[in-house]
Amino acid sequence: MRLSRDILPLFLLFFFSTGCQPNYFLLHPLEPVPEVYRENEYFDRGQLRIHWLARYPDRRDPLPAVLLHPDRGSLSDDMEGICLALARKGYFAAAVDYQRLDNLKVRNPLMPLKSAEEATVSLKHLQSHPRVDPGRIALLGYSKGAILSLQIASLAPSVKAVVAYYPLADFEEWRQEGKNSFRWRLFSWFFRWQMEKEAGTSNPEEVRNEFWEASPINLVDKIQPPVLLVHGEKDHTFPLRQSQRFCQALRSARKSCELLVIPGAGHVFNFLNVEQGEMAWEKTTQFLEQHLKRN
Repeated sequence: MRLSRDILPLFLLFFFSTGCQPNYFLLHPLEPVPEVYRENEYFDRGQLRIHWLARYPDRRDPLPAVLLHPDRGSLSDDMEGICLALARKGYFAAAVDYQRLDNLKVRNPLMPLKSAEEATVSLKHLQSHPRVDPGRIALLGYSKGAILSLQIASLAPSVKAVVAYYPLADFEEWRQEGKNSFRWRLFSWFFRWQMEKEAGTSNPEEVRNEFWEASPINLVDKIQPPVLLVHGEKDHTFPLRQSQRFCQALRSARKSCELLVIPGAGHVFNFLNVEQGEMAWEKTTQFLEQHLKRN
């Protein structure tokens, strides 16, 4: 069977990063929960179309909130189980993914945010929600979504915490280190092809600049909230040293950073392995409780 041009990139991403397709409801299945509300909507801001899916408990006081960004292979709907799990713990949890109005054929693009104004759109929408305490908001992201979360944190000092699962912290270092690996060259080709498609350019320098500007390692001085990095020991897509180096850079800049290494785990491990996922989730919820509790 011949794969279509739309399916081929996702197939390559899954095959070369994990070897199998993640199950986003592995730890957090959808199930009826009394007195937990659901919101599901699309709205446009400038050139962005945002898909917003939220879960939150029926409580009178304004709620601490978590803004979730999915990985490249998933959408807001895939994060609903996580939102529901957070809602059960008393959080307002909203997952977002993006389209660009200038290219609606691409859903959840690699680099959807083109300006500081666009980067903070979802956060501002969350802050203005009547059920949310705008002074107690954290960011949570997976892979590409972790990069977006760190970008947003660099522009929003009011954010109280960031949890970033297996991010690519330094595109240029990743590009240089993997040149001798066939696996990396194919994966790198996929990234570059996606960037060219989304940016409308095949100019190598322009594409390289996009990668550089998106690298969290270059945002260390601007990131104020405490950061928890969660990374698999055996991640061959975005190697563990990416988070190790990034965390060290944050600490050297006198910022707060914790790094949780999951033994034997690969990329998107929490959507593939229950034991490894539970280990990471326990630390995630502890970190959120620590930084979002009421003073």
